[in-house]
Amino acid sequence: MKRGTTDMKSIPIPVDGISDADLHFCNAFEQEDGTVVLDVIRSDSNNVSTTPMSWPWASTMDEYAKSSTRKSLWRYTINVKAGTVSKECITKEQTYFGVINPMKTSQKYRFVYAAVGADNINISPPQGVIKIDVDTKEIQAWYPEAFEFCGEPMYAPRKGDDMDSKEDNGYVLSVLFNGRERKSELLVFEASNVSKGPISRIPLGIAIPHGLYGVFASNEECNWSADEIERRAKLADKMESRGNMWNEVKSDFSGLGLRLDDFEEYFGDIL
Repeated sequence: MKRGTTDMKSIPIPVDGISDADLHFCNAFEQEDGTVVLDVIRSDSNNVSTTPMSWPWASTMDEYAKSSTRKSLWRYTINVKAGTVSKECITKEQTYFGVINPMKTSQKYRFVYAAVGADNINISPPQGVIKIDVDTKEIQAWYPEAFEFCGEPMYAPRKGDDMDSKEDNGYVLSVLFNGRERKSELLVFEASNVSKGPISRIPLGIAIPHGLYGVFASNEECNWSADEIERRAKLADKMESRGNMWNEVKSDFSGLGLRLDDFEEYFGDIL
């Protein structure tokens, strides 16, 4: 798209035998020469079985390999003037859920953090955490025990970080599921040295499904107190308990099927 206009330009992506439809975007930025770079996790679905799946989807590595795809980190470089697209594989490691330092979003950057399989380039479930240098293609990786599996990592800036701070000055968070004990932990890594392993492991006391997406937010509006979480949980329970009674209308009921007194009970005097 031309700057300052609404003119659109379609640029064909060359076919290389792997689909370009199922891409997990990590970051995109424009270089000084005007080319646009997209870094993505790309899935090769050529090996996936079309046999209908049922729970549990896989009990062995062989079954998992037949039901999943090979995923690797790629760079697409778009020459807007020439109307061409080139592709380069940054690493063939089995990667999932790639994220970056959010301060580098849409800017030139160096590091992608992702969940990684424990069998190198072979198809395997997300288990460890990997840090990929997109400039040098060097990687750092940490793997837990064979019965432990990490979900999507998230980057958490160090308090006081700004645009001038080192790109990997913060922390990487991931929820680990222990398949033996059926419990989960929150892992905290130093972003500068992922291969060292977690600097803190916080038991969560519950099992969180493996592969669940993650998010980190530093805004105070997202960091609810225990009392606020309890109030909101009570409100959710009350909404769920009403079941199919949403069409019932009473003068002191809101559109959610809750009495006005309920809002004061769970949220305080907010009206």
